[in-house]
Amino acid sequence: MWKCKWLFLFLIPQFLSAEGFQKGNLMLFGSGSYGLGMSSGSLERFVETYNFPSYLFFRDGVSTDAKIFSYYLLTDFNSDQVRLNSNLGEVGVQYAFFKYLSIGLTGVYQSIEASNIRQIEPTLVLLNASQLQSQNPSRSYNESLFSSELFSFLIRKDQKISSITTGNLDFGIHFFPNSVFDPYIRFGGGIGNERLSGGRVERFFSGLGLRFHFASSYFLFFEAIKANTYIVDYKAQVNRIPNRGNFEENFVSLGFGKQFSIGSSNEESKVTSETQNLDKTQTVEAPPRIKTFSFLASELFEPKTTRIHIEGRAKLDALARSFAIEYPEYEIVIINFVAPFPSTEEEDPLHEQFGINRSLAIFQILREKNIPAKRIINATAGSTRYEIDSSEKVIFELRAK
Repeated sequence: MWKCKWLFLFLIPQFLSAEGFQKGNLMLFGSGSYGLGMSSGSLERFVETYNFPSYLFFRDGVSTDAKIFSYYLLTDFNSDQVRLNSNLGEVGVQYAFFKYLSIGLTGVYQSIEASNIRQIEPTLVLLNASQLQSQNPSRSYNESLFSSELFSFLIRKDQKISSITTGNLDFGIHFFPNSVFDPYIRFGGGIGNERLSGGRVERFFSGLGLRFHFASSYFLFFEAIKANTYIVDYKAQVNRIPNRGNFEENFVSLGFGKQFSIGSSNEESKVTSETQNLDKTQTVEAPPRIKTFSFLASELFEPKTTRIHIEGRAKLDALARSFAIEYPEYEIVIINFVAPFPSTEEEDPLHEQFGINRSLAIFQILREKNIPAKRIINATAGSTRYEIDSSEKVIFELRAK
């Protein structure tokens, strides 16, 4: 039981030590979005007009008041039955060109479906009424028209009315760069084509999202999107539902992505070339394997807490700049020697977790200073496992890769 808890405590920093949104990173992602059904725009009104059973009012022997009442009743019923809904699929790439800003290119496929659409077009209703009239000359034409429209009204089903592909340019504003959790705002627009009936498409959207970074370079994200799609340059098609106009809907989106650090690859290639030159010339002395920076815990943390005080943050900021500029080829190992709490056992798991939480607090500051997550290693352990001259100490070991 205790072994499982120790394993869980060990995995927490490994799972959370992910590389969040960072300047210079390239992100590839894909997502699926589901429409919430709260659609509006002229496209829905066109579909409702197309679906309205106009000829049900031509029945003989019905008073004017009854026709007016049935008109409003059918209007409400038709608007409730005809609902437009849309699904999106999106793949794209984003580049973090500033600390808080990103720019991206995406491809979007959008499918718009209408519920309970009539399967017999209004022009065919007139033709069917004429056939009924010729077969039953004793009946009035209005009665035949009513029967034909009623049959059309009863035969309805869900149907895709638009299939759209667009290419989009978007911009993102990220509030917590280099953080595991990254809330952001994304907005943009693009152009494309309507594939069923033809026409150029213009699309504009904005969204509010949250990314969760894990396993160093992967992330999951959830996004709420509001999109407006305009179908322009429409060309009428034979036996097709008119789909010109605009369509607006809210979406919820789930996605997955991976990011690449462009700068790190250049840095690695530079280090590799330097290593090869050293092997060939053997004139430059290899860097020492380990460099150590040591602090008392009181120099960084408030007593018996995981909170870093102002002076400690200033020291960590300066240390991070030194790590980035003077020691770019070293891995950073964070070790917190933590004294046992009063009245507790030295092997208490909470004592171990306390040191882990302190390491995560240091990790966050290093990430804010653009130290890649893959360079940082948490090697925190209880003080009983080390021979040290102070009950609480923080040590940074720089190990050559």
